[in-house]
Amino acid sequence: VETEDQEEKQEYSKMVEENNELLLQLISDILDLSKIEAGTFDFKIRDLDVNTLCGDVQRSMKLRVKPGVELLFEPTLPSCVIVSDPNRLHQVVANFVNNAIKFTSEGEIKLAYKVSNDEIRVSVSDTGMGISEEDCRTIFDRFVKLNACKQGTGLGLAICKNIIEKLGGRIGVESTLGVGSTFWFTLPLKEIKENEPKF
Repeated sequence: VETEDQEEKQEYSKMVEENNELLLQLISDILDLSKIEAGTFDFKIRDLDVNTLCGDVQRSMKLRVKPGVELLFEPTLPSCVIVSDPNRLHQVVANFVNNAIKFTSEGEIKLAYKVSNDEIRVSVSDTGMGISEEDCRTIFDRFVKLNACKQGTGLGLAICKNIIEKLGGRIGVESTLGVGSTFWFTLPLKEIKENEPKF
């Protein structure tokens, strides 16, 4: 408040903004966790285009990547409509991308999807620091943080796991230390509409 130096003001302002974002994320994660435990975590199932979903995430997060890193998304199909919850899937994909941004200082982050006969696989791959085999086994547990210096609550991936499993899918990670990581989830293409989750 008292500093006259413009550069210092901007630095303090950035710190306030980043900590505000962290606090909002913490509140949001705790609320989601409380809803999960209370059985009131809501889903709104409808048609959604995966291209639109992934494109929205790419556009909204492109400015967050570090210099020298590229956030890529190239649609596999001209249109890919599935039946699921757009907001919850946006939450999962954005979490994957946000984590990749934190741990990737050069190279690329690639958002992609692949459709098979009975399921769709959505993935976010990066050329970041990678994760050890031991950490891969616990990364979807609550309050697990691989780097205490990085912003985050340690709840995001646990919430993502709950969302995907409630939607009838699977979630996982493949990683090599020093090479990069791929976080992925699958969703059934036919069963989702018939077995709409009831909460």
